[in-house]
Amino acid sequence: MKTGFLSPLLSVVLFVTGVRAADTFDETMERAVLEYAKRLRTASDELTQTRERIAGEKAPLLKAMRAAEDRIIAAEQETTRLDTAQNQLLENRRRLARDAETLRKNESYVNTLAHDGLKAFSNGLAPGEGQLLSEQIQAFQQALEDPAQSEGGKTAEDVAEFLRQRVHQSLGGYTAAGSALVGEDNQVVKGTFAFVGPETYFRMDQSGAAGTVRAREGESLPVVYVLSAWEPAAAEAFFEGKPGTVMADASAGKALRLSETKGTIWQHIRKGGVVAYAILGVGLIAAGMILLKIRDLVKMGVDTPAVVEGFLATVANGARPEAHQTLRALRASTRELFDTGLRHLDQPKAILEEHLYAVVLRHRLHSERWLPLLAVIATAAPLMGLLGTVTGLVRTFALITVFGTGNAGKLASGISEVLVATELGLLVAIPTLVAHGLLSHRIQKNLSLLERYALQFVTAARSERIPAPEKESLPT
Repeated sequence: MKTGFLSPLLSVVLFVTGVRAADTFDETMERAVLEYAKRLRTASDELTQTRERIAGEKAPLLKAMRAAEDRIIAAEQETTRLDTAQNQLLENRRRLARDAETLRKNESYVNTLAHDGLKAFSNGLAPGEGQLLSEQIQAFQQALEDPAQSEGGKTAEDVAEFLRQRVHQSLGGYTAAGSALVGEDNQVVKGTFAFVGPETYFRMDQSGAAGTVRAREGESLPVVYVLSAWEPAAAEAFFEGKPGTVMADASAGKALRLSETKGTIWQHIRKGGVVAYAILGVGLIAAGMILLKIRDLVKMGVDTPAVVEGFLATVANGARPEAHQTLRALRASTRELFDTGLRHLDQPKAILEEHLYAVVLRHRLHSERWLPLLAVIATAAPLMGLLGTVTGLVRTFALITVFGTGNAGKLASGISEVLVATELGLLVAIPTLVAHGLLSHRIQKNLSLLERYALQFVTAARSERIPAPEKESLPT
């Protein structure tokens, strides 16, 4: 509006300036007013048309805006609905996941119970039942450990049914064909097993002899111990299910197992493994050194002070021939010491003492050899036994980790075997320690006597050279 007003005014001014010389001021103003009024009407018309056009275009825009707002509101409602549905789906998914995890844990727990029950049943099989049921038990174990690889879809329910049937069958007792080892010569024989409660019997097909059956560690087949007092006729009737006599073990097999555990000394040592052999070798070395030291101690030979005093008195009196004669009756070490002293008797005291000390030192070095090694063996043998026990326990606990502790008897047997190394270590260490103490005491006593005799000899030789003082007469 301001631009439209200034433009006519400017035109009027320019026109007035241009025609100032020709037209009058009134005419010019009238024309300018007319021109301005004409342009004002034109601008008003244009403004009216523009307003009408804006009004015509505003209605569709408002309608479109209201439609867009309606669509936004619908979209927000749909978003809210989808968010709610998504939250419900997530909650359902979490609930189903919890249910699935619970079912998985229950299934794992049931499978664990079935596996433990099957393992306990396998460990509690009577001697001879393993060869009858081993394949079936292995199939069940494979099915429980890897259901995808099992055939027939065996589950924990099948294991429970199998165990129930076995318990029901065991209550009444049953017979089955199989093989066993004869306890005397370990010969494999065929026959018939009779499983009656906790006891198992076996009857040979060839000889008809019958006996009780026990499992032996390390053997795949059970061992039958023939009962000579069981008459063949009574045994045959028993195995055929007829009334007959049966031989029962009041100790439930403990007496047989106890007799088998005794064995020989070499078998007992073999239970300790490699460390037991090392301990045995060290013990033999210690025994050899002890015998060697006993021989050295006997050869050393030191006389008692009562015997030496007579010889020293002879030396002190200066009777050298008699001293050499008496020297022959002395023992080896004492004779060597005094013989050295007599040979250097005329030398100064310091030199004589050095020669005597050299003899004592030579005896000390000879008599004390191997004693430190004996002390080392006495200290190391129990440690070697402890090493064997620890290594054996490591193996035992590794087996416990793999197979569990279902059979306490086997576990105790394994621990008793690993203690063999400790037993051997103590058997080597105790005598070696006692022998080392006795030998050390005896050797130190002999060396102390030699040192004492050397000092006494020097004193006796010194008294030989010093003349006796003359007795002075007392004044009257």
